[in-house]
Amino acid sequence: MPALFKKFRGACMNRRKFLGQALSLAGAGAMGLPSAGWATSTASPGGRVLVVVFMRGGWDGLNVVVPYGDDTYYSLRPTLAIRPPSDGSATSALDLDGFFGFHPSMVALRDMYQSGQVAVMPAVQYAGASTSHFTGQDIIESAVSPSANTGWLARHLMQLSGDVTSKALSLSDQVPLSLAGLPRPVSAFPDLGSLYLASSQSDRTMLANVINQSYGATPPVGHPYAAALNGIGTTLLGELTALQAVGQMTPENGAAYPNTNFGRQMRQAAALVKGRTELQLITLNLGGWDTHSGQGGGQADGRMSQLLAGFSNSVNAFFTDLGGDASRVTLLAMSEFGRTAAENGSGGTDHGNASTWMAIGPTVNGGMHLGSGWPGLLPSQLLNGRALAHTIDFRAIYANVLTRCLGATNLSAVLPGYGGGMVDVVV
Repeated sequence: MPALFKKFRGACMNRRKFLGQALSLAGAGAMGLPSAGWATSTASPGGRVLVVVFMRGGWDGLNVVVPYGDDTYYSLRPTLAIRPPSDGSATSALDLDGFFGFHPSMVALRDMYQSGQVAVMPAVQYAGASTSHFTGQDIIESAVSPSANTGWLARHLMQLSGDVTSKALSLSDQVPLSLAGLPRPVSAFPDLGSLYLASSQSDRTMLANVINQSYGATPPVGHPYAAALNGIGTTLLGELTALQAVGQMTPENGAAYPNTNFGRQMRQAAALVKGRTELQLITLNLGGWDTHSGQGGGQADGRMSQLLAGFSNSVNAFFTDLGGDASRVTLLAMSEFGRTAAENGSGGTDHGNASTWMAIGPTVNGGMHLGSGWPGLLPSQLLNGRALAHTIDFRAIYANVLTRCLGATNLSAVLPGYGGGMVDVVV
């Protein structure tokens, strides 16, 4: 027995973080999955689901949704500007409404826009916005300025009854601030397909035997935590097997995801939507948007072109994969800030102010949503003469998706201090 324990300890020593997450998740009943595996065909229909994708780094909204109808745009960006659709080249903007166009790498998302499945908000931010990545992200995710230690999605979950940890999951390295502050944390896993107790099959078998032996006996009577701990141990392996199956599910309906980390996570998000009927919230991150240099324009091999192509193709594959379940899902893409209106001397853009947000899915009110109108790019129209002004407060978007997508009724508890209206992006 000592030799077995020594081998067990050696195999687990560098997996304590994973086991802590797994035990917490199993103990909370967070997966709600059959321990025998994953069967989407037998899952009963679930409710509405909100998928939140945070574009960390501050993506350049002016080159995501190109204001080609504003002539000042071209004078501000002599090398980075995306050509107008009338140029007809592969590096030209994809026309949306005669004034705005998507970056040329976003063909898949343009097709969804044309079918009414993309609501675009080109000038989103908040008054007195920070240009710090960390502060800006914290304010956006807590929906409070200065930021709080609880997130807007967590405060929504707090309004619900019962154990709410089963209603949310983050496909990321750690729980984002938007979901932080719950009495029992939700789970965060960057890759559901790699949730193994050990690297080799022999070690996995050995550890499974140890867990089964340890929790196979009847728990002692009178110990306050014995029954709960025994329940965790007896369900852990089945729960992990179920999540691993999610990570390895084959896409449906001909969906083709990019072979990227984000593409894999979006594939797993689709599997979660189809199989976890109690799920309301999924959060993901897509980084790399801090383009101070080498940003690239409309060329396919540019840094931002490749990021946008990966995002566009992954989102399109996600909704294709969902099939009939797509009608239950809204995807909200956001960023902490946009970039400067003018390009810098290093072929990039610096920290700015307002940026583009999008709501995507069959139930959105597709089209352009400008709030009080396009703020303009003239020096007198820019914030501090350098960055796009905002015409939509981001909390107006939150108010809409909370109400229409998640059925929230107590907005003051979720968005404290916000007394504004909402942007009608989700029907």
